[in-house]
Amino acid sequence: MQNPRILRYLIENTEDEKIKQVAQDKLKFTPLTPTEKAMYEGILRYKEIPGTGGFDGDVHREAERMLRDGGTYSVHNPDFLTGANISVTITKDFMEAVEKDAEYALRFPNVENYTPEEMRAYNEEWHETGDVRVWEEKGYSIRVYKRIKARELWNLINICATYSAEPGIFFIDNANDMTNAVAYGQKVVATNPCGEQPLAPYSVCNLAAVNLGNMADKVNKTIDFEKLERTVEVGVRMQDNVIDATPYFLEPNRIQALGERRVGLGVMGLHDLLIYCETMYGSEEGNEMVDKIFETIATTAYRTSIELAKEKGSFPFLVGKTEAETKQLRENFIKTGYMKKLPEDIHQGILTYGIRNSHLLTVAPTGKHLAPSVCKNAA
Repeated sequence: MQNPRILRYLIENTEDEKIKQVAQDKLKFTPLTPTEKAMYEGILRYKEIPGTGGFDGDVHREAERMLRDGGTYSVHNPDFLTGANISVTITKDFMEAVEKDAEYALRFPNVENYTPEEMRAYNEEWHETGDVRVWEEKGYSIRVYKRIKARELWNLINICATYSAEPGIFFIDNANDMTNAVAYGQKVVATNPCGEQPLAPYSVCNLAAVNLGNMADKVNKTIDFEKLERTVEVGVRMQDNVIDATPYFLEPNRIQALGERRVGLGVMGLHDLLIYCETMYGSEEGNEMVDKIFETIATTAYRTSIELAKEKGSFPFLVGKTEAETKQLRENFIKTGYMKKLPEDIHQGILTYGIRNSHLLTVAPTGKHLAPSVCKNAA
């Protein structure tokens, strides 16, 4: 947090002493010098004099604020993590604690006290687990670093996100309930810093975005859905080609990328499209329009990937050693949380031909787009 006003707000309003202490440590106060104090006092003396000494109201308010505070507030180490894009992983049990106003334990593997054997296991296995709950179930010790009221932490996240755009939040349990990766025995263990790309160990993903502003029929103030479908088809094929054209510097990345052929097609310019269609964001009509846009993108992307599978084959992780194994993998795939939302013709296409890409959609934080307020068919 690099905003001194928000740090002061946290100090004055949080009930958690640790949060308060960290904010105080971050906040830097520089008191007024005698000369500065005399200058601001002199400015205020003109406030009630006709002409106000040539000082406008903003100058007087600034002088009052400086004298009230007795100095200026800034932050220590202002360059720390500037320009970063950070997200916080949140679990269902944390949100339950928020709703119940309960305490929540901040836990992590107790690496400080691990034996050499336990440390070796941590270094070799933790990146594939990524979940302290599962790690504890495996029998490894866990350390509770702090207990905190969940709502205090939730409020801190929201205050920081509101006033500094950091951090984002990533609901990892929801991601694992929905991800297609469970079909071939993998799961989400992390996300990229922006939070829009849930990834299994060593997964990589090339992202692209459809400029929705270009999908508008500006004369009739409607959406050209045929153009949108053609654009999505080209986008998916382009991204699939990128997978093969990419140089991979780590062998595990290459194996994972070519094994699951993950791509992420998203959008930008949603607000432009709504403006061209003279439709208000968040209205009932706007929500229906957004639903139809993302439904079109999702179904077209998956149908295109099935067509690619007919031409080039399914992604390797969905191909078993025998026909029976392949059939089972395909059946697992259409039963994942997200796939259950897609139409039956897509399910049947995957069962018959497989699918070229394990994942196809990602709404990344590209510029000039609004997040859908209601979106039943995008992930």
